[in-house]
Amino acid sequence: MKKIYFMYGLPRAGSTLLGSVLNQNPRINSTANSVLPEMMFRIHTIKSQDIAYNNFPDQSSLDNVLKGLFDSYYKDWDGDFIIERGGWITPCNFTLLEQYFSHDIKIVVLVRNVLDVIKSYLHLCDTDPNFYINLRYRELDPTTLYRSEVEEKCDLIMQKGDTVDTMLYSINWLLKNKKQDCLHFIEYENLVKDPEAEVRGVYDFYGIDYFDHHFTKLEQFSVNGTSYDDGIPGTAINMHTIRTDKIKPLTHSIELPKSVVRKYSNLELWS
Repeated sequence: MKKIYFMYGLPRAGSTLLGSVLNQNPRINSTANSVLPEMMFRIHTIKSQDIAYNNFPDQSSLDNVLKGLFDSYYKDWDGDFIIERGGWITPCNFTLLEQYFSHDIKIVVLVRNVLDVIKSYLHLCDTDPNFYINLRYRELDPTTLYRSEVEEKCDLIMQKGDTVDTMLYSINWLLKNKKQDCLHFIEYENLVKDPEAEVRGVYDFYGIDYFDHHFTKLEQFSVNGTSYDDGIPGTAINMHTIRTDKIKPLTHSIELPKSVVRKYSNLELWS
């Protein structure tokens, strides 16, 4: 039976890079953004929303499906370890994980300075006119806009309930609810500065014997014979493309308005 560990965190914080490095180890399969949290949530909601179930509430049988979800999904994957990269750190999903995952929960959480995350999103806006932030901006009523385009897009990036906001809230929730023993934080700046040290830390946290990774001549992320399709609506061109010759910080020469800096500074709750 494969061992399942978890990895998630802020977007633009290096999870695709880290996953590509970990997948050099033939014993490890680090996944892409996983559908399993949504699958578990939808099956779980049958208990409260499905008439047939509530008419004949066979809870133990439904729980068997939920508890066996990981083993069923990854049954045909090679290797000994699955690094499940799904949104399990949200309060709802983490609670479901505690309820239906029968092993120790260990989650690597990738984080990054929030202003740098915003800059990375703005870079994607510049490279792809059909990136979802650009699409949302074009949907705004231009007669109501009185701030610059950059300011408006920054607020769309940080919009309540969107990915960045949800991850910040979830990290705060985990820390407030004393789930630190389940978590191992990796700062993006540390990952790109000393990737070997950070990868060793991941192995130590998961309790896996270390593999001699290389940090140059990398491969684009793929797993189980599948690669990202960044041509679908909502993504950006090259959104999941990593630099392959070597690992180095990706910085963007984007000057944020002072109003944005004031509004979104000091949100690094994990520091």
